[in-house]
Amino acid sequence: MLWFIAAVAIASIMFLLTPEKAVERAESTAPFLDKLRQHSMLMLPITILTWMVMAIISAPVTPFAGTAIGFVLTSCAVALPQLHRYLAVIASLTFGALLIELALYL
Repeated sequence: MLWFIAAVAIASIMFLLTPEKAVERAESTAPFLDKLRQHSMLMLPITILTWMVMAIISAPVTPFAGTAIGFVLTSCAVALPQLHRYLAVIASLTFGALLIELALYL
């Protein structure tokens, strides 16, 4: 559990200290290719999210379901720059789900 707390603390510090535009683009690409490249980062998280929702619907709901969905939504928020403003909220909800699971097992 200590490693998780350390990871959350380090990620929070990096999120607060990293400038919004850390890397400037040297070349300009076509708008269509830029959008395609940006949304291609979402293919894997959306595929996993779809698979998890189907598995949750077909099986009994466990406390792990909320945490698993939270982790995938966090990766979706990381993949799209437009969703970076919601990253702290989604990560906080995931952390809350982890605390609930911990409370259930103690």
